[in-house]
Amino acid sequence: MAARVDEAVHAAAEQGIELVVTSGWRSYGRQEQLFWEAVDKHGSEEAAGRWVLPPDESMHVRGLAVDVGPPEAAAWLAENGWRFGLCRRYDNEPWHFEPTTSPGGTCPGTQPTV
Repeated sequence: MAARVDEAVHAAAEQGIELVVTSGWRSYGRQEQLFWEAVDKHGSEEAAGRWVLPPDESMHVRGLAVDVGPPEAAAWLAENGWRFGLCRRYDNEPWHFEPTTSPGGTCPGTQPTV
């Protein structure tokens, strides 16, 4: 995963785009904290689950997800991520990418929400 992200960061830089990882691996405890904060914000576990997964389901906890920014860089990765095997997974999270294909492969379609 780290090698894929590094390659994407360097390729983006060659095109004048600063691709920044804003979040990557998270501990179980950190993901749990984020989930319960989302429950407080959205009013229920179901509503929170559209934005933040519980730690047992999160690919961040497994080290298989990155959030990137700024928005222009996330858009670049959405278009070019297949080259590195990094795919946008959710419609409502344009910053979130996972290794859902092999480098050079075809990314699957996105899901509406987390």
